[in-house]
Amino acid sequence: MLKDCLDIFEQILKQEGDKLITDYHIPADGTYIIVDICNDGFKMREPFDIKLDKNSDKALETGDIDYNKAKMYDYYSKLVDMNKPMDTTKTIHSNNYLSFFIKKENIKNKLSDKIIDDFYNILKEPMKKYQSNKKSRDVYKMTEDEIGKVDEELLESIRSWIKGNIFKLNINTNKDYLKIFFRFEDEDKTIELYKKESKRYLIPNIYNKNEYNEIIDNKLFGFPNDNLGLNGKKPYLDNKTRKTKIPYLIDNEEVFLQKKFFDYLSGCAARKKYNIYIDNDEQKSKTRNTINQLENGKMLEKHDFTGIYLRIQKGKNLEIIDYDIISNYKYNLKKAFYYKSYIDIDLNFSKGENVEFYSKYYDKKKIQELLHEVYFSKFLKGNYFTDANEIKFNDNVKKRNLLMCRNSIFNWLYKGYFNDIEAVLNKATLEILKDSVVKGFNISAIHQFNLRWSFIEYFKGENKMADFLNSVKVNLKEKINYKSEQNEKLDTIENDMEYFFAVGQTAYYLLTLSKSSNKNQSLINPFLNAKNDEVIKTTLMRLYKNYNYSMSLNNKFKKLYSMVLGYRPESKIDQDILLAGFLSNNLVYEKDEKKGDA
Repeated sequence: MLKDCLDIFEQILKQEGDKLITDYHIPADGTYIIVDICNDGFKMREPFDIKLDKNSDKALETGDIDYNKAKMYDYYSKLVDMNKPMDTTKTIHSNNYLSFFIKKENIKNKLSDKIIDDFYNILKEPMKKYQSNKKSRDVYKMTEDEIGKVDEELLESIRSWIKGNIFKLNINTNKDYLKIFFRFEDEDKTIELYKKESKRYLIPNIYNKNEYNEIIDNKLFGFPNDNLGLNGKKPYLDNKTRKTKIPYLIDNEEVFLQKKFFDYLSGCAARKKYNIYIDNDEQKSKTRNTINQLENGKMLEKHDFTGIYLRIQKGKNLEIIDYDIISNYKYNLKKAFYYKSYIDIDLNFSKGENVEFYSKYYDKKKIQELLHEVYFSKFLKGNYFTDANEIKFNDNVKKRNLLMCRNSIFNWLYKGYFNDIEAVLNKATLEILKDSVVKGFNISAIHQFNLRWSFIEYFKGENKMADFLNSVKVNLKEKINYKSEQNEKLDTIENDMEYFFAVGQTAYYLLTLSKSSNKNQSLINPFLNAKNDEVIKTTLMRLYKNYNYSMSLNNKFKKLYSMVLGYRPESKIDQDILLAGFLSNNLVYEKDEKKGDA
């Protein structure tokens, strides 16, 4: 998996260089100082503060020259982690003599001339740091043979400047970093020296542990430290099924490439771009950057894709938490999606909820918006991968269904996998719809019913519900408005679907007769959860007895109620049709066009 990613990343890196990584690097908040190394000594530039909006990296957008330089210097000067410092007291956090990182609060509280001297002494003779461990010593010896010894004269002059100025600097006392960088007038020379000194630090520290390293044919191999680890205190991480417990070893060229890849991903994660799409078209990667980084809720708009998908997150270290091979992803839908109004609703009374959605859609972004707003109260897009206990969603029914179906929705919209999306949406949308009805959110429930059936018919390729609801409403309206002597057939319900719609109409009418200021729609629950028709009729009878004092003059209801009582369905209870009857305009309340009878 990782090897496939690295092969593509390497092609892009050859094309763009380390700028690919440094452009995405976000330095820590703090005060930054650049000191020019001149022929006649050092010249300190004006300090500048960095406090970044991690979403947009605003300082980068301003094009600040010093900031852009500081980003590069900072990237080459950072520690692998705090367990591998050059300063044994962990007071100074940089990895080379060209930079000096320290928490501002430690300048007065902890920093001393001795700590500074010990830091530069180690940088001057790094072999002292690795002397006690043979493998570490051998690794550093290889490093020094490759890149040469430290420029001791430059190091000493920088040491002198730090000791003479660090305690005199006039900077704010915020609880963030002070970072000082030394540079030459020749920027190319500066960057090359930073790279060289970064390598001096990294080669002996980039692997998980030097004790796992092996030198074969004068080439270093070791166990990488990215996205996995080994720990002497956690023996269960070892590979127990092999003679060698180390899972695998890679050479120092690959480990540097892998580090740069994870540094790049870390920059993406710092900007909250957690969805990474790596196009595996080798020819494209040789000519342009074929990696797309997207924030939560964003997708590959107007873009088809074949390649590797990564989901990353930033914890203590960068983690890859999902990986997939995607073939022939299409942003546009294979066929248009129609959000239809099966149950009519007066949009003037819809309070602006979702009214703009009744239309035709062609892409997955719009589908996501529909699901995000209609069913999940805008909690979907940002919570595909959020831990359940971190989702601050007060609606338990919606939260439970979000957790149940978010993976299937994500796979459909972001990876192009249909798999179980139809079944999952069918279950979740019904449960959310029923809960909205029970809570009395009828306007939301109508939107949810309409979207639910838009999905059902989209996946099944049918268009039956609208015709059915229109037909059943016309038939029932005729039956409850005209006398049975005119046409005996009109006195009876004709089929199960008509019956369940009539049950919904009857239940709604009975519940509206309550004189309580708090009309409890949870009384619809027995109908929605009924296992057989006997429960339905028993519940209707109980409601009828409670409210029959209010209906002595309403002949239309009596007609509807008697037809319901007189019918015995053969199929199981259809909750969708029952809900359609409950949510549709109630026929009992509709004005009779011929008689004006209410």
